[in-house]
Amino acid sequence: MNTSRDRFEGLEKRIAGLERERWFLRGILALAVVGLGVALVSGFSGGADGKAGPGQFTQVDAGHIVLRDSDGQMRAWLGVAEGGPRLIFFDGAGQQRMGVGMTRQGDPALAVYDPGENPRVVLGIVEEWPGFVLRDTQGRKRVALYSRDDWGSLYFYDREEARRTGIGQFGEAAALNLCDEDGKDRLGLTTDRKGSSLSFFDIGRTKRIGLGLRQKDAPAMGFFDEEGQAVVSLTTPPSAPVLKMYGTNNMEVSFGFDATNKMPRAEFLNPERDPLWRVP
Repeated sequence: MNTSRDRFEGLEKRIAGLERERWFLRGILALAVVGLGVALVSGFSGGADGKAGPGQFTQVDAGHIVLRDSDGQMRAWLGVAEGGPRLIFFDGAGQQRMGVGMTRQGDPALAVYDPGENPRVVLGIVEEWPGFVLRDTQGRKRVALYSRDDWGSLYFYDREEARRTGIGQFGEAAALNLCDEDGKDRLGLTTDRKGSSLSFFDIGRTKRIGLGLRQKDAPAMGFFDEEGQAVVSLTTPPSAPVLKMYGTNNMEVSFGFDATNKMPRAEFLNPERDPLWRVP
């Protein structure tokens, strides 16, 4: 009987010991979890001064970092190249397909490549202004969109990267320009609050012919010399059409109709705009 009681009491002591040991282990585990949480929070939030301190997170210091897939193929590369930091992504065949980083001049840029590693789309900052460029399979610029404070333009280029067409807005004026194989403006269509005009330019980019609507929608045509000075103009104001010719010394000959009597009129003016001869 005493033997059974002794065994029973011994069993109770063992059970009580196990219970104390279990609660002790639970306490140790709880403290470990709390400590891990504090460490993580400290690592992400930084020190008391808002800066990360030593030992708060793991730092990787290397010339570049490579990420590979399960087959060992490089899929991403992070490092410094051509004077700026770069992050480059590769497809399953190891071809470069996208890159983002800083140029040698310190401007941010993003490029998208085709399967032949030709840059087809480029987005970035050029001379402190945003730009968007589309390129062909040979990497030649074919379309470009630029924006600045006072203007925005969309350009189209030929196979030699010469600008051939431009659409844009400058201030309150909207414009469409057609260019030759050297990228020089040869034909321009503009409109603003003063009217609309179609202009023809010579190879030196000098305006030689102008056709359009002036203020109050009055049609007008002008011919210009090599210096861009008007030599012949034809206007049709509400009163009557007027043809004017200008000399090299700003003399003027004018032909038209008298607004009151509807009679033909001819007038000659000196450089000071004083009449020299008038009919009638």
